[in-house]
Amino acid sequence: MDNTGEKTNHKVKMHKIVYAVGIAGMVIINAASWQSVKFGDWYIKNIFPVWLNTYARLTSKVPFSVGEIMLILAVAVTVFGIGLWIVNLISRQKYKKAVKGFGRFYTWTFLAVSYVMTLNCFILYHSSSFSDKYLAGRVEEEMMVASISDHAVAQVHIKDDTVTNETAYTKRELAVLRDYIVERCNALEKVIPHDDSGDAYYAGDLVEASRQAMMKLGEDYDQLSGFYVTPKYLSFSDFFSQQYIMGYYFPFSMEANINSMMYITNVAPTICHELAHTKGFIYEDDANMIGYLACINSDEPFLQYCGYLSVLDYVNRDFYDSIGKDQKVYQSHVRISDGVAGDNIFLTRENWQTVEKTTVVNTSTVKKMSDALMDTTLKLNGVEEGMLQYNNVVGLLLIYYDGELY
Repeated sequence: MDNTGEKTNHKVKMHKIVYAVGIAGMVIINAASWQSVKFGDWYIKNIFPVWLNTYARLTSKVPFSVGEIMLILAVAVTVFGIGLWIVNLISRQKYKKAVKGFGRFYTWTFLAVSYVMTLNCFILYHSSSFSDKYLAGRVEEEMMVASISDHAVAQVHIKDDTVTNETAYTKRELAVLRDYIVERCNALEKVIPHDDSGDAYYAGDLVEASRQAMMKLGEDYDQLSGFYVTPKYLSFSDFFSQQYIMGYYFPFSMEANINSMMYITNVAPTICHELAHTKGFIYEDDANMIGYLACINSDEPFLQYCGYLSVLDYVNRDFYDSIGKDQKVYQSHVRISDGVAGDNIFLTRENWQTVEKTTVVNTSTVKKMSDALMDTTLKLNGVEEGMLQYNNVVGLLLIYYDGELY
């Protein structure tokens, strides 16, 4: 008696059961992280470092961006699958077996990628923020409003003469912070080297210097201590430049990747920002703050300058809005020097020309699509303010300098 059909049905049934269990496990892990900050914190402290010290160590040894290759392969495999399905329809199910086999492969790959994204990214969105862990103690107890714990403290809203009771900071304090940042930028710009064309430059290994700055910061903040991956430049930096992206943390390869075309003053803060993600700080304002602290606490003036520059636009813009965009009031404060303004750019004119020559899709279109995707991704992970979260670093700076500048 031939029981081949029975065996095949049993395999199919087991395949479905195992897959269903896999899906259920992923849903349970995500649900637990959404429901419990303590779970997320426990995971980051005890489990996340395992991936960093094993898988990330391996991908770190590869000289190019593994994440970029994975993205290309994902697109290629998806396009191939769609093509195979269309060919099978046209040929009247001639490749039915091949389609089924590819379908199984794709569904299992999707499940594996979903687990990797959950473990290396999604859970992190529901853990304690950098301000929860390290900055809350800087503010007097009466100022510990609920917004500190729900992460909204990072966004500063100023109404009349005071910030709303999310933070209890005044316009005067924001002005003091803004002027301090500008003064540090103006002073440091004079001591860092510039070439004959006026562009800043760094004579050493800026990538390693930035990595070392993060390791030094880890002496003060325990979650930032330990092994660091080797940051890598993106191969398709022109495409990322169209999106105004300076760096990228690839969860599925646990890499810190940076744009090779951006102006040099962006490099160190971006490296430190992306490395912060590999240490479990996934919020963008947290990563901005960590990048800032790593740079300004470095022993090298160049990194210090880059650190202050990295938050200049955020602070200056919030200050300008707080005074009702009054030019007379704005001009009464410390002026941003021409040299600082020249170094505070994303790409040089020459690099923008290079980017535009290679574009397939208009830069403004790519930028809009990228912003929409990023905004949606953040909101789906519980970050209500979406892309605005990057700006929330101003609130963290106000907390950090509380008792020091005001």
